[in-house]
Amino acid sequence: MVGLIGLVPTASAATLADARWTTSKTKTGATGVSYTFSFTAATTSSLSSVTMTVPSGTAGSVSVGTVSPADVAGGSVSLTGTTLTYSFTPVTVASGTAVSIQINGLTNTTTVGTYTSTVSTINAGSSVDTGTTSAVTFTAGALTQLGWSASSTTIGATNASYTFTFTTATTSVAITSITMTVPPGTAGTPTLGTVTPAGLGGTVTLSGTTLTYSGISLLPLTPTAFSIQINGLTNTTTAGAYTSAIVTRGAAGALIDSGVTPAVSFTGTLNVAAPSSLTLATTLTGSDQAIVDVVPADQQFTVDDETASGAGWHITVSATTFTTGTHSLPDTGTFVFTGSTSSASAATAPSVTCVTSCTPPSTTTTYPVAITTAASSPTPATVYAASAGSGLGSATLGGSTTPHPIGWWINVPGNARAGTYSSTVTVTVVSGP
Repeated sequence: MVGLIGLVPTASAATLADARWTTSKTKTGATGVSYTFSFTAATTSSLSSVTMTVPSGTAGSVSVGTVSPADVAGGSVSLTGTTLTYSFTPVTVASGTAVSIQINGLTNTTTVGTYTSTVSTINAGSSVDTGTTSAVTFTAGALTQLGWSASSTTIGATNASYTFTFTTATTSVAITSITMTVPPGTAGTPTLGTVTPAGLGGTVTLSGTTLTYSGISLLPLTPTAFSIQINGLTNTTTAGAYTSAIVTRGAAGALIDSGVTPAVSFTGTLNVAAPSSLTLATTLTGSDQAIVDVVPADQQFTVDDETASGAGWHITVSATTFTTGTHSLPDTGTFVFTGSTSSASAATAPSVTCVTSCTPPSTTTTYPVAITTAASSPTPATVYAASAGSGLGSATLGGSTTPHPIGWWINVPGNARAGTYSSTVTVTVVSGP
C-alpha cells in the first residue's frame, strides 16, 4: 500500500494596482483630517470590507466621506490601533474597478516621518487583494498659502508647465531640497523654470509621482514665499482631481515643513468606439426569422469617459430603413439591440469590463431595445445609459468572449423579398445618464 499526501497551497492575494493614500493635512497632531485611499481591484470577487493601515498614534472619531463606486458606498468605518476598517454590504467588485474611500475626523500622528499604508480588500474575513500605497509625509511645521497650477489641464498634454507656490513656516533651518507630488502617470524630462526667491539655482528630477528640486541652500529668517516652475512635463492620461503634497527638507533630507495644495482637475473627452459595419445574413425560408450579427468584432463598444465630471453618459443608436432600393423591411419591430447573441428577446445588459481602471458603468436601460428605423431622420434609441457617478474611465461593453456580448438582431418577416438590404446605423455617446 502506498500512501500519497497532497498539500494544498494557500491562495495568495493579488496585488492592488495604483494604490494611493492622500491626506488633507500633513502637520503632525492636526485634527479634523481626511484621508483618502484609492486603488484598482486586481481580482474579481465578492467584497465586504477594506482595511487600511495608518501611522501609530493616529486617532479621532472617524466617519465615512465620499466613496466610489456606488456599489461599495453606504458603509461604516472603525479605527482599531493602526487599522481603519471600512465595512459595507457584500457586493461583487470586478477586476479593474477603481475604488476610492474617504475617511474623515482623523487626528494625525504626532511623530514626524514618511508613511505608506497597506490596503487589503476582504471577502468574508479572507484577504483578496493587498497593496502598498505611495507615501505620505508628516512634519512638525505646516506650509501656508499653498497652490499648484498647470499650463494645460488636458490629459496627456505634452510640454506642460507646473507651478507650485507656498510660504515656509520654520525659520533658521536651511532648506536644501523640496519635493512636490504629481499625478500617477506624469512623465517627461523636467527642467527648471522661473523660481522665487531668485538666484537659488538647483536642478529638478522626476521619479514616480515625485518631483525633487535639489541643489539649493536657503536659510529663511522669516516665513518666505516660494514659487517654483517646472517645465517639460507630460500630463497624466487619467482624468481626475489631484492635490500636491509639498515638503521642504534640510541637510541629509531632514523634514522641515509640509502641506497639501488645493486640487487641480485634469480632464479629457467622452468617446465611443463602435463597429465600423454590421453583417447579418440569412437564407429566406418563407417563415419569420430573427438573425444576429455573428462577427466577434461587432459585439462590443468601448466607451472612454475622461471628462472627470461624473455626469454619466448614454449611447444612442439610430438607423435608416433597411432597403434594397426596391424593397424595404418594416420600420417598426425589425432592428433590436440586446446583451445576447442567442436570443433577440433577452433582457440582459451587455457585460462590462474595465480596459485598465474604471468606475464600471451601471445601466438604467431596459432590454431588449427596439430601434425604430426611418427613411430619413430616424429617432435615436438609447441602448445603454450609465448612471451619474459611474462609467468614469475606459470600459468595454459586451465582447464576444464575455457572458453577455452585444447582440445586433434583425427580425425578417416571412414575406421578405430576397436581396441585399442596407441601412445607415449611427452610434453616438452623449454626456448625462
